[in-house]
Amino acid sequence: MVKWDTHTHSQFCKHGSGEETALMVEKAIDLGFTRYSISEHAPLPESFIPDPARRSEFTLLSSEVDDYFSHIKELKKIYGNRIEILSGLEIDYLSGFEQYTFEFIKTYQNDLDDLIISLHCIDGKGGLRSVDYTPDDFKDGLLNYYGSINTVYSIYWETVKKMLDMDFGFSKMKRIGHIGLINKFSNKFPWVSEWMNDVGFFENIFSQVQSNGWTLEFNAAGMTKGYNGNAYLTEPMLYWCKKMNIDILYGSDSHGTEMVGMYYDNYLELTG
Repeated sequence: MVKWDTHTHSQFCKHGSGEETALMVEKAIDLGFTRYSISEHAPLPESFIPDPARRSEFTLLSSEVDDYFSHIKELKKIYGNRIEILSGLEIDYLSGFEQYTFEFIKTYQNDLDDLIISLHCIDGKGGLRSVDYTPDDFKDGLLNYYGSINTVYSIYWETVKKMLDMDFGFSKMKRIGHIGLINKFSNKFPWVSEWMNDVGFFENIFSQVQSNGWTLEFNAAGMTKGYNGNAYLTEPMLYWCKKMNIDILYGSDSHGTEMVGMYYDNYLELTG
């Protein structure tokens, strides 16, 4: 089996460690990885966050994309005989902005070896709101807006279903990043309802994953978060992945050298 970290970020990430991408690649080599996807956050639509300085806190700016791909090409030249580097992006699924996403992927299709589609935002107070920014923001923008955690989770999973049915026009790989990201603050807020631990709740959702040919990510970042402490694939989710033979790939979601390769042994244990 190829030892592959499918989800990593780079020196372009404004909310990362600021370390050079090369140091992260070298850490992966030292840990025995033979394939390494660099998947920086793709630019958000300008109309979604009009202020470019604010927008750059979360993702690449459109003006940085060409430099980002050039950066990866240079890393391939330097490290290509030691590790396979894939040129990737993590693209947000934003309900209402689907056409932007289609056009962006089409524009950069030839530069991409790999692609992650992730859900970070759902409808909430004032429009789309993040499910993973801060606990206070989650409470203000989603919990208080909907009035119950059950409703927030229902909206999240209904949005996941919409995402799973989309054809993003990228044939090399169909992968969803951290499908269970809604659980990020599950320890901070003890009102997470018991039905989220019901195996039956996920049967239809993971049938949809299987029938649409998606690969899922075992995102280790959740295991580093004090508000969660678990990967973003819970036991009920893993149950259906195994039952339906859904492929699960490891992703550290590293934003610095410290996280590269973290909890890889847990991934092997839990998905084996």
